[in-house]
Amino acid sequence: MYKFNNIARILVGALFIVSGLIKANDAVGFSFKLHDYFAADVLDIPFLLDYTYPLAVFICIAEIMLGLSVLVGAKMRLTAWSLLLMILFFDALTFYSAYFNKVTDCGCFGDAIKLTPWESFAKDVLLSGLIFIIFAFRNQVKYQTNKENWKFLPMALLFVGLFSYFMLDWLFPVYFTLTLFILVRLVNRFLLKEKRAWSLAILTFITCFAFTYHTYSHLPIKDYRPYAVGKNIAAGMRLPEGAQADVYEDVWKYEVDGVIHEYATAEKPWEIVDAKFVDRETKLIVEGDYPPIQDFSIESDALGDITDSVLSVSNAVIFVMYDLSLSNRSALEKINKLTRDLSQEQITMIGLSATTEDQMQDVKNESGLSLPIYFTDETTLKTIVRSNPGMLWLNEGEIVAKFHHNDFPDSKTLVQNYLK
Repeated sequence: MYKFNNIARILVGALFIVSGLIKANDAVGFSFKLHDYFAADVLDIPFLLDYTYPLAVFICIAEIMLGLSVLVGAKMRLTAWSLLLMILFFDALTFYSAYFNKVTDCGCFGDAIKLTPWESFAKDVLLSGLIFIIFAFRNQVKYQTNKENWKFLPMALLFVGLFSYFMLDWLFPVYFTLTLFILVRLVNRFLLKEKRAWSLAILTFITCFAFTYHTYSHLPIKDYRPYAVGKNIAAGMRLPEGAQADVYEDVWKYEVDGVIHEYATAEKPWEIVDAKFVDRETKLIVEGDYPPIQDFSIESDALGDITDSVLSVSNAVIFVMYDLSLSNRSALEKINKLTRDLSQEQITMIGLSATTEDQMQDVKNESGLSLPIYFTDETTLKTIVRSNPGMLWLNEGEIVAKFHHNDFPDSKTLVQNYLK
């Protein structure tokens, strides 16, 4: 059984590191998912809605730290109890979400791997089994030496590598995990035995926090969304040839001898002697394919839907501000300067926001924004870029470049690098 515990530790540790890192790569997006869970129509926890980002960061870092701790045997009682309580919470959460169909994607692996609610619950149940084994052997596992780690950690790194290569198409988790393992070796080599576990925890926390701060202050290192650089928005709104369409089936209800029965169309219930028609329902029996982008549109009060016209121009700079009232004020000043500096170039420059007309006008008056701003759905804008505001350079609908407001280039750089 002890071998099963080692296997469980390797699988759980590696998976927790990868899962936490994927979410930390886009902690802002994960915070949006937590907002969905805390909303009134799901868990109805309104007081947490203002703390979704700190909670997202905490969960991401906690997963990585617990994953590393279980691999090296650090503070196993605390680690095992933390893993157990966390997985029981997620078991309950994913079951609730699946049973009541509340949140259709748990966000367990960010946008990298989409799981249905029942798939998420099944994944957590499987993890629970492994964590129960770890919990049962928690008192028999001690903090490992470098010699012991050489027999143990390479297997975890191999699992991370296979998962990253085949499931994520991204090898950064391998490099990040290797960095953590180097920290383990340095701590074991240069610190006294009684100080190693907590010192490793502190160093891991600093490393993870630095990573989440970087992705918050800039943009995710890996973008799995349909609005990633190189994607074409117009093409993403269309289904490819040969795509599966939805398949529906009529269900006929007829009363026969005083009892209501359901029939398929092929059974021709209307030909049954003395059958009385009651109702007909159309049910979806096979869900078809959907385009990656389903809800992108640009609406103008005066011009109506201008989506196609914007996506057809050669050079377009789009500033995305899902909530203009919350947009970074210094970034709005940068937008003003870019608008002035690029006014003589053949560039279409617009803003997209879900802000109400009154709020939009108040902010424009306050900041002096002269940029024309049109309406786009808030969820769509949050998906496009994890920055408020953010900037996109489009060429006939293709996203050529994407910028966080901390990384807005000057007008000269934009013209030199992107103007065609």
